[in-house]
Amino acid sequence: MRSSRPAARRPQGAERLRANALKINQAQRVERERAGQRLRVGFQFVVAALLATSAFILVFPTARLYSAQQVEKARLQAALVAAQAYTDSLQAELDRSDDPAYLEAQARKRLSLVMPGETSYRVSDPDNLPSQQTSPSPSATPDPALPTVEPSLSAPWYWDLWDSVLEAGR
Repeated sequence: MRSSRPAARRPQGAERLRANALKINQAQRVERERAGQRLRVGFQFVVAALLATSAFILVFPTARLYSAQQVEKARLQAALVAAQAYTDSLQAELDRSDDPAYLEAQARKRLSLVMPGETSYRVSDPDNLPSQQTSPSPSATPDPALPTVEPSLSAPWYWDLWDSVLEAGR
């Protein structure tokens, strides 16, 4: 009987060993699956990071160029508005030049012209008179062949122009 007992115990021990081996194999299989899942999750993360990086590399320069173009567009639109305002002011001035009253006022103001039969008067402020030289400068010797015109405060503009022509001819 001794021999039958150990035989009966062996199968139970073998079954226990097999059951333990199966549990170990199953635990190892679960660990391998978890490791595979971790590997898959890590791989998926790397792929997603690469896709995000490549998308950023492709999109960022285009977005930066777009924003720069929008800034340039706004600057050019502002310049266009300013140029249009300047053009409008020039057109208004051109339209004013068709008015005879405006032309007459400008001729009186800028050119010191008067209508026939009118008398022109100039009022000089003594504080604004130019300083008079007490002695003529030695380099400014008048040419006796050229007519001399004495400058005065009430001289018309064309006399000043003629004086500058004479001075340039010397």
